[in-house]
Amino acid sequence: MNAMISLLLIFLIVIVIVFFIPVVRAKLFTLLSWKITLTLAGLYLGILMMIVPILYILPENCLIKNNETKDQVVATSQNLISDLYNKRVPSERDLSKLEGIYKNSSHTFNADSNHLSVNIQASTGSRHVFIERKAVDDGQIGVSSYATAQYIGDVNFTKLISPPTFTLQNGTLSLKPPGHQILNFKQLNADFTINQFSNRNYAIHELSTNFGEQIVYIRVPKSLVIDKGQHTDQIQMVDPVVQF
Repeated sequence: MNAMISLLLIFLIVIVIVFFIPVVRAKLFTLLSWKITLTLAGLYLGILMMIVPILYILPENCLIKNNETKDQVVATSQNLISDLYNKRVPSERDLSKLEGIYKNSSHTFNADSNHLSVNIQASTGSRHVFIERKAVDDGQIGVSSYATAQYIGDVNFTKLISPPTFTLQNGTLSLKPPGHQILNFKQLNADFTINQFSNRNYAIHELSTNFGEQIVYIRVPKSLVIDKGQHTDQIQMVDPVVQF
């Protein structure tokens, strides 16, 4: 892709030199026949035609999404967050099916005690922690973390958010939030030549932002004793899912 763009730029530079420098143009026109000129023009058009379809075969997991997709994803995330604050918690199975909700980590620990306490270290972001009892005593503790949609402009950077770190030792599950992240974004704006015909004012280039929240889902054996400790207000028990 970069090679094609470079080739196109070189070709455009040659055209500028030929048509805008009289001396070069006069000498070159005496050397080029109409057949060669037609061949060069066809080559130029061919390059342009090749670049357009290449844009559609780029990897689909890019960060940029269209506005329609963004609006739908953000709305789903906001509805979910509203439900969580109103104590309407979906099962993890339903949570994983929601559009725009990204599962960024998954862990399985062997229970090393008949009780479990959760240690949530200080965090600067919003985080919801839910504990769901399984229907069986399988001796395993499953931990998953999710991130709701996060946008800057039309750029979805949800998948770039680092998940928390989880450790289990002596019946204590520790949740350590990630360190500060620095993400660099660059915005390309249309120039005046385009803006004057678009009937839009781009005097102020502002990017809308939508910052999501973190969700932690902990699934524990049926008979495991849960000790919320000092985090009673941050941890919510979820009714087990009954499968038929």
